Amino acid sequence: MITKKAWLGVVLGLGLAPAVLLCAVNGFLPGLDDVVDPLGRPSQLSLEVIDSAGQFDTLTGILVPKHAQLAGDIQALDPLAHDLEGLTTKAGELTGQAKTLNSSTGDVSAIAGPLPGLVANVTDRANQASPTVAGLSTAVGSVTTQLAAINTGLTTIEGTLGTLGPKATAIAATLANVEEEARHVQELGPLLAVVGPPVNSLNLPPLGVATTPNP
Repeated sequence: MITKKAWLGVVLGLGLAPAVLLCAVNGFLPGLDDVVDPLGRPSQLSLEVIDSAGQFDTLTGILVPKHAQLAGDIQALDPLAHDLEGLTTKAGELTGQAKTLNSSTGDVSAIAGPLPGLVANVTDRANQASPTVAGLSTAVGSVTTQLAAINTGLTTIEGTLGTLGPKATAIAATLANVEEEARHVQELGPLLAVVGPPVNSLNLPPLGVATTPNP
C-alpha cells in the first residue's frame, strides 16, 4: 500500500513537471496571484454568470410572447397553406390552357400573315384614287359655282315676280269681270240660239266695221 507522502510526491511530480515545462516553453514566470487565483478572480466570474442569468431571464420573458405570437401566426398561415395547395392545383391546370393559347396564337399569326400585303394594296389603291378625288373636288367646285349662278337667277326672278304682283292683281280683277260677263252671256244663250239664225241670215256687218258691197 502506497503511503501518503509517496502519493503526494507522485501527484506533485506529475503536476509540477508539466507546469514547469509549459512555463519554460512559453517564457511565463508565475507570480503569487497566479498561484492563489489561477482562474482569475472567481468572484468576478460569478457576478458575470449571475448577470448573464438575469439577461437570460429577460430574454426568456421577451421570447415567450414572441413564441405565442408565432404560434398564432402559424395557425393563421394554415388556411393560406390550403389556398396555396389549391393554387398549385390550378397552376397544374394551366398547362393545358397554355397549350391551347399557343395554338390560338399560331392561328392568329397565320391569319395576320397576309395583312401587310393587304395594307400595301389598300395604300396603292388610295394613291391611285387621289387624282380621282382631286378631279371630283374640282367638279364639286364647278357645281357649287353653277348653283351660285342659279341662286342669282332665282333672286332675279323673285324680283321680277315681285314687280308683277300688282299687275297680277289687276289681271285677276279683269278675269273676274270677264267671268261675270261670260255668266251673263251664258244666261242669254237660249235666246241667242233662237234669234241668232235669222239675224245671221241678214248678213249684217259687224258693228263698227264698214260694209263691203257684193259684186
